[in-house]
Amino acid sequence: MKVMFKNRFLVAAPLVLIALTLASFFSLTARSVSADDVVDVVSIRVNVSCTMSGSGMNTHNATVNPGTFETNIGETTFRVFCNDNEGFAIYTIGFTDDTDGKNVLTSAVVGSTYDIATGTGTSGNSQWAMKLATDANATYPITLQNGFGSWHTVPDDYTLVAKRTAHTDVGMNAVGANFTSTYQVFITSSQPAGNYNGRVKYVMVHPATHFAPVACNPSATTIAEVKCMQDFASQNRDAIVTSMALEQQYTLKDNRDGKTYTVAKLADGNVWMTQNLDHDIVTDTDFYTYYNTDIGHGEIINTDAKWTADKATYATGDNTWDNTSTGNYIQQSYDPGDKIWDGVVYSWNDSPTLDTMNQGTNTHYSIGNYYSWSAAVAMNDTSSYTVANTDANQSICPAGWMLPKGNGNTNSPASFGYLARAYNYNPDSEIMNDPYIWESPLYFSLSGQYTGEGGDTRVGRWSSAWTSVTDYGSYAYNLDAVDDPAYIPGGGSRSEGLSVRCVVR
Repeated sequence: MKVMFKNRFLVAAPLVLIALTLASFFSLTARSVSADDVVDVVSIRVNVSCTMSGSGMNTHNATVNPGTFETNIGETTFRVFCNDNEGFAIYTIGFTDDTDGKNVLTSAVVGSTYDIATGTGTSGNSQWAMKLATDANATYPITLQNGFGSWHTVPDDYTLVAKRTAHTDVGMNAVGANFTSTYQVFITSSQPAGNYNGRVKYVMVHPATHFAPVACNPSATTIAEVKCMQDFASQNRDAIVTSMALEQQYTLKDNRDGKTYTVAKLADGNVWMTQNLDHDIVTDTDFYTYYNTDIGHGEIINTDAKWTADKATYATGDNTWDNTSTGNYIQQSYDPGDKIWDGVVYSWNDSPTLDTMNQGTNTHYSIGNYYSWSAAVAMNDTSSYTVANTDANQSICPAGWMLPKGNGNTNSPASFGYLARAYNYNPDSEIMNDPYIWESPLYFSLSGQYTGEGGDTRVGRWSSAWTSVTDYGSYAYNLDAVDDPAYIPGGGSRSEGLSVRCVVR
């Protein structure tokens, strides 16, 4: 019996030891482990790189007999590489030499009387033309614009001729996008013998959609290279503004109608017109596009933006201006003729009329045109803009320019109030004494307002110019500078005809 008891004990003991061993093992592996993490973030920026090169017959030579027509004179192949996924645009201009803007083939021997102008005809006067072609088999081909795939006159101003709005030339086998140019000429039987020369320049601008194509010199980077107001619509706008001397007056052309205006970079850092806009609104269905006018709600990326005006500018003597409540949302404008404020400042009790204000000589004081608010913001019906402080954000200004922003808030950039504060405007007394608002360098002409033929324009008593921002109801904010001193913030009925002063967008 004792032996059997002892054997049972000996058999059970190892089981206890095993249990203890297993418990010890699991206890050790349950301990926690800690560590510090350090993460490197690698970020690089690949710059846009777009190039255009020409190969082949960059000099297009031909010998043409009098009274004959010669076509396909040589061919130049342009190869474009661009890694900008938002594309590029090509502009073209014809010119005679670096200093002569004439777009002709000219002879240094026979004189300008026999210059060969551009044209597509095969009879009549001597004339020359151009034609472009693209590589249809390219992975991302260029699209020709404005009929330049057929014989076309050589542009007098920079003109969009081709573009690609998306895709990039990348990869080991990228060959770029190609297009070619060639020319034709017709020579009359009376054309004097000799060598005639002209040149055609091609300029690449990128991206194709972020900036409105400019109408004159898309490659301008300084104010000295700017040819018209629309050049401020280019991606080089900041560089152009930087190149301008503070308060120096520059004269630029509005390429829509060829009229010229003085502009200056003022103390607020913005570039302002220092002369009233004098553009006559036309009803041509193809005239106002994002190419030349500040439309598309300020989105110069909006390549579909287009405006067809319902009403053309009323001429001198037209009495159809609507100054009633129904006129609050009507697009209307009035041209008083080539009148210049004579610089005489009248008191509030005086009532000078526009007819007496045509003897001035300082073009800064040109009356310009009067615009209702709907005309100023280039909209045919603004009846939905009834909530105060709503920004229409487009205008009749040239592309790259806009109506001033804001109301009476002197902290709102690109506004009349912000500009006035830069010139000692006192927000407590709401006056600006030095300089007066009509003096150099601001030149806000006291051109009054217009509310209908024969109405009191108050020329010489105040300067009124629209902003793009609504006041309550049928009102909108404007510059309301009353004779002496100047009162900066103001609001007026939208049916009133006020001046337009544009500022670079």
